[in-house]
Amino acid sequence: MCKSKVIALAIAMASVLPGHVQAQDSAVLDEIRREIRQMKESYEARIQALEQRLTEAQAAAASAQATAVKAESTAQKAEASAGQAPAPAPTTTSANAFNPGISLILNGSYQYYGENPANVGITGYVPAGERPIGPRGFSLGESELTFSAAVDHLFYGQATFAVEQGQGETSLGVEEAFVQTPALGHGLTLKAGQFFSSLGYANSIHAHAWDFFDSALPQSTFLGNNLAVTGLQANWIAPLPVFVELGVEGDNPVGFPFPDSSSSSNGIPSYTLFARVGGDIGASSSYRVGAWWLQSQNDVDGTPFLDFGNSYTFQGGDTKLWGLDFIYKWAPEGNPTQRNFKLQAEWMQRRIEGDLTFDDTVNPAATGSIRAKQDGWYVQGVYQFIPQWRAGLRYDRLSNGSFNVSNALVGLVPTYDYAPYRWSTMLDWSASEFSRIRLQYNYDKTQQNLTNNEVFLQYIMSLGTHGAHKF
Repeated sequence: MCKSKVIALAIAMASVLPGHVQAQDSAVLDEIRREIRQMKESYEARIQALEQRLTEAQAAAASAQATAVKAESTAQKAEASAGQAPAPAPTTTSANAFNPGISLILNGSYQYYGENPANVGITGYVPAGERPIGPRGFSLGESELTFSAAVDHLFYGQATFAVEQGQGETSLGVEEAFVQTPALGHGLTLKAGQFFSSLGYANSIHAHAWDFFDSALPQSTFLGNNLAVTGLQANWIAPLPVFVELGVEGDNPVGFPFPDSSSSSNGIPSYTLFARVGGDIGASSSYRVGAWWLQSQNDVDGTPFLDFGNSYTFQGGDTKLWGLDFIYKWAPEGNPTQRNFKLQAEWMQRRIEGDLTFDDTVNPAATGSIRAKQDGWYVQGVYQFIPQWRAGLRYDRLSNGSFNVSNALVGLVPTYDYAPYRWSTMLDWSASEFSRIRLQYNYDKTQQNLTNNEVFLQYIMSLGTHGAHKF
């Protein structure tokens, strides 16, 4: 083929191929546009159908609501015409309204005392305080049975009953029985009934959740193992970047050292204020600091005063307590499963004012005013060094206190130059979150001129549902 023909053929192919390719591209684009248009029409039709169904459902709901309101109004009118009070509107209750969560805590121990536990006391304080001192040998300790459930969308209820064995006697009593409003909003919660006061840190913790077998000396001496109150509590959590809680209680203390049994206080002889601030320190640590104040009227009928003996009876006046508490927790990256550490400390002071009467078989009766001031503190640390195993150390101490009396009692009121203290160490093992076995040793110097070596072997078993413990 000659050169001129080859050139002509190439020019012809170059002019034909672009047109063919362009025609193919145009067909493909038209097909894509058609499919998009069909999809849009299909989705628009489905959206219109859904909107129509929504409109019909809303209309049906409005009609049903109107019918229900009309029927309720008709029923109330009928009851009123029959001389009956209108029935309350039906409320939506939780599924467990008649099937509350039930928890049983088994808390037993073996106890060894170097000294006779019947003679154990605290020099200058209430003879045996509220210390959980039971008989030597095996003891049931304090076991708890708790019922809890949501009453409805506004109220929550809980009741805890304790079976306790101590000094050879077994008792059954109510620890807590209260209703609470967890759904008021705006950070506000109300609680009414009998409950552990929220003052301090340790007071509201049940015995099975303690980090040691017994409570610290200031707690047990000034407040008992747990100061329970019957009354009303309001607490508010502020909407702030850090944790801020404020609370107030108006109540009647249960088992307070000098409770008011008169009617002059209109059933509210005591009130408490508390405040707390807390937050995180990085990803692994957190803290909480608290302060509280309690004032209570004393019994006007007379009760034995501290450990001065039965010849001393106290009446009237006020008891005031205040304190500070601190808690620090550490866990790697906030995960306490493998390792964690908790540091806990509290300080509290008690002031008692009233009238003291001294009357024995030898000296004539004498009555005068007295002002007593005593304080105490403790610090403890608990370290979980591997999963399931923890070790703890605690030191607690009470002051010897001061007593100011009027002239009529000068020389009749004993004084003490001794500050009770105690060292405690413990090791515990938990097979799971529902069981714990603990071994503890106390070097107890709470009585002047007496050293008491104490050893406790304790088991704590949790059966059934159980709520989370406090921070």
